[in-house]
Amino acid sequence: MRNLIPLVLLCAATIRLTAAEPFQDVTEAVGLKEYSGGVAAWGDFDNDGWTDLYSGGKLWRNDGGKRFVRVENAPLAGPGIWGDFDNDGFLDLFSWAGEGRLFRSQHGKGFEDVGEGFPKLPTTVSLGATWGDLNGDGFIDLYVGGYEVWPSKEYPDVMLLNEKGERFVEHWRQDRILRARGITAADFDEDGDLDVYVSNYRLQPNRLLQNDGKGDVTDVAAEFGTAGDGGLGAWGHTIGSAWGDFDNDGRFDLFVGNFSHPPQYQDRPKFLRNLGPEGKFHFADQSETAGLRWQESYASPALADFDNDGHLDLFFTTVYSGDRSVLYRNLGGWRFEEVSTSAKVDMPTTYQAAWADFDGDGYLDLVTGGRLFRNPGGKNHWLKVRLVGGGKVNAAAIGAQVRIKLGDKMLTRQVEGATGQGNQNDLTLHFGLGSHAEPVSAEIRWPNGTKQQVETEIDRTLTVEFAPQ
Repeated sequence: MRNLIPLVLLCAATIRLTAAEPFQDVTEAVGLKEYSGGVAAWGDFDNDGWTDLYSGGKLWRNDGGKRFVRVENAPLAGPGIWGDFDNDGFLDLFSWAGEGRLFRSQHGKGFEDVGEGFPKLPTTVSLGATWGDLNGDGFIDLYVGGYEVWPSKEYPDVMLLNEKGERFVEHWRQDRILRARGITAADFDEDGDLDVYVSNYRLQPNRLLQNDGKGDVTDVAAEFGTAGDGGLGAWGHTIGSAWGDFDNDGRFDLFVGNFSHPPQYQDRPKFLRNLGPEGKFHFADQSETAGLRWQESYASPALADFDNDGHLDLFFTTVYSGDRSVLYRNLGGWRFEEVSTSAKVDMPTTYQAAWADFDGDGYLDLVTGGRLFRNPGGKNHWLKVRLVGGGKVNAAAIGAQVRIKLGDKMLTRQVEGATGQGNQNDLTLHFGLGSHAEPVSAEIRWPNGTKQQVETEIDRTLTVEFAPQ
């Protein structure tokens, strides 16, 4: 009976149940016949304007949004995430497998293993990492999670600082070792630097590492309400988490992806609302109104406004036989409805979940379970924003935030270094605008604290380069 335990029972009269148009499985049609189901990272490695796909040690080049071609001369290996560590304008790839490997782009034409130029990591067994400029020098750094060899061996998390794109040095190593899985970052407290959220397994508290701007971090999870409940001295089996503004108030909220066995003292998945400056950026649990159906083996979440209605939706994978991935449409007011079956993306047994508009139609597509699903689209308007750094802003603009005000709503997105457990959404930001058909004004908050305002038409991709004030 484990699949019948809900987080909350909602009155049907309060929810507008509507089906979602089915996504189309285009895996074979676009040439991904040999594609595998490892964690996935989207990124435009060759700067041709079409986002490419890396997964399972294989790189697939997007050929004009119509097909994918395997890049045979890319000596890449292991799960990885994209980031431009040397600020040359081309995405490099970091893999956290084993002692870690860093691959430098050869101007979009291939990659070289940095080799001895990258330190051997103490993480050894790792399931995730994130890029982010943690010390504010304009170069992206790395936070890498350490996991375990069950039951007796565990490995520390580590932070590596990037020294001007020339080498990485260890800056911080975890003292109290916890068993990390997904790593993700956001400037949740709006002080101009990236903070790191660590999803820990084995009924251990999660960590919210508040950054002082120099890469020195303090765990504030218990104080800020993001560690977990800690019932009976147990928290949750968190696999992956994701930052996103669920209520359009301009603050980054947090979805915590807890795997949980039937005992009620184990944390269920949590929707945590950022209370903003008035609440000292602490978090309030909104899980009851959200109404996520409980399944035992929830794993990796990925957020996206899949229907372009202006609300950030949730896709969430599972990893036990019999459980299925879910897609929840955000109705606003911290209420969600499940549309997994009608959308036809309810894949079994996968940690893979990442969003990107691979065909350029303005609607986000989904890679999960070793399959690529094309979004059927609709009539709602949209805007995509591609940010390019420079100077004291890392070239990929990881950590930058964009806000668009529509009436009483403030749509907010960020360029992410990772999401869920080991996945990465496309670095180009995506905004669903609903029925809004007029030009919009977008505020960009660059990672160095500079703000930039731009006016733009909609239903297009806007590229904005950092302009020093």
